[in-house]
Amino acid sequence: MLKAAASADRRRTRRRLAWRWLALLAGIPLLLGGLAWGGALAWRAMFSENDFFVIRQIEVTTDGSLGRGHILEYARVSEGMNLFAVDPKSVRDLLMSVPVVGQAQVGRRLPDTLVIDVTERVAVARLGRAGSGSPLAVDAQGHVLGPSSVRASLPVIAGVRDVGLRPGDVVKDPMLAEALQVLDLCTRPELRAELAVTTIGVGGEDHLDVGLATGEQVLLSREEMEEKLDKLRRMRREARRRGLDLAVYDMTVERNYVGRPAAWKDPAERD
Repeated sequence: MLKAAASADRRRTRRRLAWRWLALLAGIPLLLGGLAWGGALAWRAMFSENDFFVIRQIEVTTDGSLGRGHILEYARVSEGMNLFAVDPKSVRDLLMSVPVVGQAQVGRRLPDTLVIDVTERVAVARLGRAGSGSPLAVDAQGHVLGPSSVRASLPVIAGVRDVGLRPGDVVKDPMLAEALQVLDLCTRPELRAELAVTTIGVGGEDHLDVGLATGEQVLLSREEMEEKLDKLRRMRREARRRGLDLAVYDMTVERNYVGRPAAWKDPAERD
């Protein structure tokens, strides 16, 4: 009898402990939920709904042509909003979705200032044919920019094989990267005055067709372009010294580069 009573007491004790643990486990989510709800209320009361943190000033800086009004429109922020109701990461993501924006930094300066710093992409060339009025441009990394970035003074890159390009896309045609490399090389101090590029055709499989502002055509193979452009610079200077009127420079052959006058015809064509 005593053993049976003791065993029954132990079972009752275990059941009570089990129910207490179940009640505790069930209460933890409720407790955490209550703390989160209370914390959210406290956050709103102290910060995101506190008039002390109303945005009274938005500092906007940019290194390009985007106006303050456009940047605020893209960022979807304005004075009068709460500083803590504005998520800097979300604002940055909105700005980075604009094709002409290369980098954006967004931060708060308490108690009432939102700070936005924008770095814009710089167009280095137009896409299309010379005189076609193409509304698209590209920066040095191949990002496609819209009409606001197009300037008549930009060189034209023709023959890019990507179709349906829109602002915000990145050109995938590998020949564009080589054309952009030519433009970069020709803007270096030692080449800038001598080799002003107006057009680059990338349609050829084995070379680029480069047009200079002075009227000459340059057939430029893709290997060792820096060395070939430097050689081209020296060849043009020598041609001027000798009074030669050369219209085409063939930089596709191995080292034996040649310059030809406008009236020159390939012997094979004459035959």
